[in-house]
Amino acid sequence: MPPEIEACLPARLHPVSRMFLEAFLAGRITQQDFLWAFHLPNSDYLPVAQCIVKTLARLANTNPPLHL
Repeated sequence: MPPEIEACLPARLHPVSRMFLEAFLAGRITQQDFLWAFHLPNSDYLPVAQCIVKTLARLANTNPPLHL
Protein backbone atom coordinates (compact mmCIF):
# COMPACT_ATOMS: atom_id res chain seq x y z
CA MET A 1 0.00 0.00 0.00
CA PRO A 2 1.43 3.39 -0.93
CA PRO A 3 2.58 5.46 2.06
CA GLU A 4 0.36 8.31 0.85
CA ILE A 5 -2.66 6.05 1.39
CA GLU A 6 -1.40 4.83 4.76
CA ALA A 7 -1.21 8.48 5.84
CA CYS A 8 -5.00 8.68 5.44
CA LEU A 9 -5.70 5.69 7.67
CA PRO A 10 -6.46 5.72 11.38
CA ALA A 11 -4.11 3.88 13.74
CA ARG A 12 -6.52 0.94 13.91
CA LEU A 13 -8.60 0.21 10.83
CA HIS A 14 -11.65 -2.06 11.16
CA PRO A 15 -11.01 -5.39 9.36
CA VAL A 16 -14.11 -5.02 7.18
CA SER A 17 -13.00 -1.56 6.05
CA ARG A 18 -9.53 -2.96 5.34
CA MET A 19 -11.11 -5.67 3.21
CA PHE A 20 -12.96 -3.07 1.12
CA LEU A 21 -9.85 -0.90 0.86
CA GLU A 22 -7.76 -3.81 -0.39
CA ALA A 23 -10.46 -4.76 -2.91
CA PHE A 24 -10.62 -1.17 -4.15
CA LEU A 25 -6.85 -0.81 -4.47
CA ALA A 26 -6.72 -4.14 -6.36
CA GLY A 27 -9.45 -2.96 -8.76
CA ARG A 28 -12.00 -5.57 -7.65
CA ILE A 29 -14.62 -2.95 -6.66
CA THR A 30 -15.46 0.45 -8.11
CA GLN A 31 -14.83 3.78 -6.44
CA GLN A 32 -18.57 4.15 -5.92
CA ASP A 33 -18.78 0.78 -4.17
CA PHE A 34 -15.73 1.63 -2.06
CA LEU A 35 -17.21 4.95 -0.93
CA TRP A 36 -20.48 3.20 -0.08
CA ALA A 37 -18.96 0.28 1.85
CA PHE A 38 -15.73 1.51 3.46
CA HIS A 39 -17.40 3.47 6.27
CA LEU A 40 -20.10 0.91 7.14
CA PRO A 41 -18.33 -0.39 10.28
CA ASN A 42 -17.55 3.14 11.47
CA SER A 43 -19.09 6.38 10.17
CA ASP A 44 -15.94 8.21 11.32
CA TYR A 45 -14.31 6.65 8.24
CA LEU A 46 -16.22 8.90 5.81
CA PRO A 47 -13.40 11.50 5.68
CA VAL A 48 -10.85 8.69 5.55
CA ALA A 49 -12.49 7.33 2.38
CA GLN A 50 -12.48 10.81 0.83
CA CYS A 51 -8.79 11.20 1.69
CA ILE A 52 -8.00 7.87 0.02
CA VAL A 53 -9.90 8.75 -3.17
CA LYS A 54 -8.33 12.23 -3.38
CA THR A 55 -4.87 10.82 -2.74
CA LEU A 56 -5.26 8.19 -5.46
CA ALA A 57 -6.42 10.85 -7.91
CA ARG A 58 -3.42 13.00 -7.03
CA LEU A 59 -1.06 10.03 -7.45
CA ALA A 60 -2.62 9.20 -10.83
CA ASN A 61 -2.09 12.78 -12.00
CA THR A 62 1.50 12.76 -10.77
CA ASN A 63 2.32 9.42 -12.42
CA PRO A 64 0.08 9.12 -15.51
CA PRO A 65 0.22 5.76 -17.33
CA LEU A 66 2.21 5.54 -20.55
CA HIS A 67 0.17 5.07 -23.69
CA LEU A 68 2.32 3.35 -26.28
